[in-house]
Amino acid sequence: MDFAHLPRSRDFAPHERLRVSLEFTNLCNFACPFCPQAWREAEPTPAGAPYDRKLGMLAPNVFERAVDECQRVADTLEIGFFGEQTLHRRYVEYMRALKHRRFALDLNTNVSFLTREMMDAWVETGVDLVRLSLDAVTPEVFDRARPGQVRDLEGRVVADGERMAAVNAKVEEWLARPDHRPTRLVFVKSSHNEGDEKQRFVERWEKKLGPRDYILAKQVLSYGGKTADPLVRANRCNVWELRFLMIDWRGVASPCNLDTNIDLALGSILVDSLDTLYHGPRAQDLRRRTGCLRDLTPCRTCVDGNNWNFNETFENPAYSKPAVCATH
Repeated sequence: MDFAHLPRSRDFAPHERLRVSLEFTNLCNFACPFCPQAWREAEPTPAGAPYDRKLGMLAPNVFERAVDECQRVADTLEIGFFGEQTLHRRYVEYMRALKHRRFALDLNTNVSFLTREMMDAWVETGVDLVRLSLDAVTPEVFDRARPGQVRDLEGRVVADGERMAAVNAKVEEWLARPDHRPTRLVFVKSSHNEGDEKQRFVERWEKKLGPRDYILAKQVLSYGGKTADPLVRANRCNVWELRFLMIDWRGVASPCNLDTNIDLALGSILVDSLDTLYHGPRAQDLRRRTGCLRDLTPCRTCVDGNNWNFNETFENPAYSKPAVCATH
């Protein structure tokens, strides 16, 4: 599409480049109790911050504008932010359109609607990191921590008692592919999967990992003060240091990866460039005002920011390589 009428970002130097997240949709088929998706209709949410953003899917013009801008400003483009990306009707088309790029490409999915065609698109596009969010390995824990519809690789909705088996089968098939892309299996440590579930998860997957794969057992977060869990730990805000920029399905940008309601909106990429949005007057004002427990939504209810201090990584012991940085 022609964006000649819109301002364009300058070409950022390597040290300036941003980690941009592009939201294909904020719809999700799961209602995990530690995620704001489970509390969309709640007033207030468990930790107080609102979550009532309009639901929708990324249109082609927003997608193309975001990718065009990211060619100049992004170090990494993460397909994700909020919602389950594989629900998008044009998912494979969008993924294949990202083959020719100047930035690293990451993605995050709950695996529930994953198909072989999607796996093929990941390989064809050369995705730099595939993140599979599982949070459980046994059916009873999965049903508690990850409730929602699951489909098998043929697209059939599976019975409640077969959900975990269907997800595990998809992960098995992906990891068994000799051409699979570097993969992170994610286990969010929360009050819903305590006990020996993490140990069983690691034992289940560790020896199936390739030399560029690993498991990340990460700390549960409050998502900017929306959800509550006994395992949430206090931490300071770090989003500006990490140079995050979120773009929602409408094209509205936020500097915070925990701002799932886009309360810290910087403006729209259909009006301004990413350079202007991230460095303009609104962004400068927010730099002074944002931070955990500051008087601004969602900061006033956010106590933990991105707390990665308790993250753990596990690799296949058959491969010897440097330790993986335990980030988000």
